[in-house]
Amino acid sequence: MKATVNKKGFTLVEVIAVIALIGVLLLFVMPNLTKIFSNSVKKTMQIQEHEIEESGTIFLEDFCRNKLGNNLCPSTLTKNSDRTYSGYISLSTLINEEYIEDVTLQGEDCNGCVIFTNNNPKAYITCKDNSYETETSVNWKSICNIN
Repeated sequence: MKATVNKKGFTLVEVIAVIALIGVLLLFVMPNLTKIFSNSVKKTMQIQEHEIEESGTIFLEDFCRNKLGNNLCPSTLTKNSDRTYSGYISLSTLINEEYIEDVTLQGEDCNGCVIFTNNNPKAYITCKDNSYETETSVNWKSICNIN
């Protein structure tokens, strides 16, 4: 009489081999996934910085250069002798005046400002315990009175 082998499932060696293979794959994949996520956050925040600059430029136009209605140019901006403006506009002012929506990172509000030098804007932001901060050598937090 012939013995029949009923093979339903995997052997222990096959299961261990698959787990080891998955572990090796994760060893190579996880650092790359982390890097991709980190780069996407950085790129998203750089896009936000550009949008803040554009909002600040429109605000400068509406409140200082070609005033709309009773808009008053904030005291943080000064008119230069060549009719350009220098100074800063806080991100909170742009949000309060509805020039831009809240800037957030992982659900936490960010803080920042737009610094103008002869009408040329540069946005600076910091988010969530400095998990993202504009890369710069400028001491923008003291310029914009941000703690």
